[in-house]
Amino acid sequence: MLTTKEILTREEVMEILKIGRSTFYKLLQTGELKGFKEGNRYKVPVESVEKYVEMRMKA
Repeated sequence: MLTTKEILTREEVMEILKIGRSTFYKLLQTGELKGFKEGNRYKVPVESVEKYVEMRMKA
């Protein structure tokens, strides 16, 4: 499902993880989710989302 794109937008990550905007930014701040800002928009690699999900599954 996620492999069709390599970079996700904030909205796509929020939809995939079923999280809100504040949680999205908190995950970026704490480093649990890796991403970067391009202009005024955040971009998150699919690999980062997959790693986050794996980490949460182990917890």
